[in-house]
Amino acid sequence: MRKLFFLLAVFGSFLLVACNRETPSDAGGTLSLNPVTLQLKVGEIATVEPVGITTNIEWSSSNDSVATVYYGVVTAKAIGAAEIIARSGKAAAVCPVFVTGTDGASLRISPPIVTLHPGENYDFAYGNTYNLELTWSSSDTEVATVSQTGRVTALKPGNTTITLSTPLESVSAIVAVEHSWGEYALVWSDEFDANALDENVWGYNTGGGGWGNRELQNYTTREENIRVRNGMLEIEARKEQYGGNDYTSARILSKNKKTFKYGKIAARIKFPGGKGTWPAFWMMGNSGGWPACGEIDIMEHVGSVPNRASFALHTPDKNGTKGNNWSKTVFFDYSLADDFHVYAVEWAEEEQGGKDVIRFFVDDVMYAEQWETKIDDPKSWPFNREHFIIFNLAIGGNMGGSVDDSIFNTERIMYVDWVRVWQRQEK
Repeated sequence: MRKLFFLLAVFGSFLLVACNRETPSDAGGTLSLNPVTLQLKVGEIATVEPVGITTNIEWSSSNDSVATVYYGVVTAKAIGAAEIIARSGKAAAVCPVFVTGTDGASLRISPPIVTLHPGENYDFAYGNTYNLELTWSSSDTEVATVSQTGRVTALKPGNTTITLSTPLESVSAIVAVEHSWGEYALVWSDEFDANALDENVWGYNTGGGGWGNRELQNYTTREENIRVRNGMLEIEARKEQYGGNDYTSARILSKNKKTFKYGKIAARIKFPGGKGTWPAFWMMGNSGGWPACGEIDIMEHVGSVPNRASFALHTPDKNGTKGNNWSKTVFFDYSLADDFHVYAVEWAEEEQGGKDVIRFFVDDVMYAEQWETKIDDPKSWPFNREHFIIFNLAIGGNMGGSVDDSIFNTERIMYVDWVRVWQRQEK
């Protein structure tokens, strides 16, 4: 009701005594309209229906530039107010229509993103076509505040959304207050120097069923498939009947045991190669189901294309199920299966202009990166939460493809020399 009164004040008063006037017809019937009033945004369409008398209705609008009517179908044309009038003989009824702008139609703020340092101020430029009352707000007043004149004061590193509103619409911009980071420092590693896998860090996935990728192996915890020896983690895929599958292998993960949010994550790995092998070094969010948890594919290798490296990100909005996830493929002039290489990501928080970034490396050379501004939207960027590490060696499947069983005439082992994590502290 408050909004209705406001709109009446903005667009002028009507000559109506009531919102819906009824007038008796010659035959003594009455005519009214349903709904009693309409509030639309520019471009919206709604239907007004006669009640009582329903035949021989003549329709008109008091202001066709604001709203038109055709047999009761009302189309909002421009910001303002109009009356939709229905007549049948001497009977008449009126429905007031209030048309507001779509967000940004008459209210503007610029620029869309501002980068500041703690202690700095900034005055946003804005436009207010209809000179309506303005309200400024900040979504995180610990990061930055905003005065009712549009002056922002940066307080501490982080992102906040500055919103400019009138009673009709609202627009927003992002203020990114820059972090000041120190150097990267090693915070954790597994050098695989013990005689067994550290189960305080690593757990296992076991079983078959394809793992959502039509994989052909059965993952086990057997020493035949996974072991630590000679300072290496070894994951071996074998051609053998086990649990209804034709192949066995292993997959380990640090879920709920060792998780990380941001940093440099790297591993020195030698892949087995061979048509049908699909080894991977990757991360998933420690909470929530896939794809809501997020997935970072640091490196996926396909044995049938030994010189190819693949990197990918999966989010709720863009993932492999939808076929629209971000990915990057790089071809080298040598086989990645012939020797050890270091595969890594740099996963940095609000590195520039309030954007997170994930960069992908092979042997310290960056081959791909992905930036994201909407870091507070978990559907677009679930990578501001804890993730765990995964190593596995799949056989076949969507990416591994068909299998040449002759490759198992020799051992198919994925060797991991070490995995390390570096992080940096804010100054």
